[in-house]
Amino acid sequence: MKTIHHVVDVDATPPALFEAIATQEGLSGWWTSQVRVSGPDAGSIIDFTFAGDFNPDMEISAIEPPHAVEWRCVGGHVPWKDNTFRFEIEPLEAGRSRLRFWQHYAVELSDDEYGIYNYNWGYYLQSLYELVTTGRGKPFAP
Repeated sequence: MKTIHHVVDVDATPPALFEAIATQEGLSGWWTSQVRVSGPDAGSIIDFTFAGDFNPDMEISAIEPPHAVEWRCVGGHVPWKDNTFRFEIEPLEAGRSRLRFWQHYAVELSDDEYGIYNYNWGYYLQSLYELVTTGRGKPFAP
């Protein structure tokens, strides 16, 4: 199966970056403005609202503050069903961090579909970068 992988160095501390990927307020600041998080622990569900048939529901499968968050898609978008998404944060010098992101696919999709998802992750990871460095991301507004 294919995997999407991005690496981004960010001018933010690991706790600030973790807050942006692990909380309702953080996620709504860079991915989609309509997010509902049922809780902060493993097993909790995150409902993301975008548009059409793209409204993924993610289960938090692992959470290791302030170093990592992992999700598994449990509904809301058929091509992502059972995919895993992992965010890892590594501290760098001078209060900076390195974010590593993976999306591991559970089923094969066409190269075009992977290309579209990869491009969109690049856009939204840039939005995340902007949120933690300027205080304002560019989330999708349903």
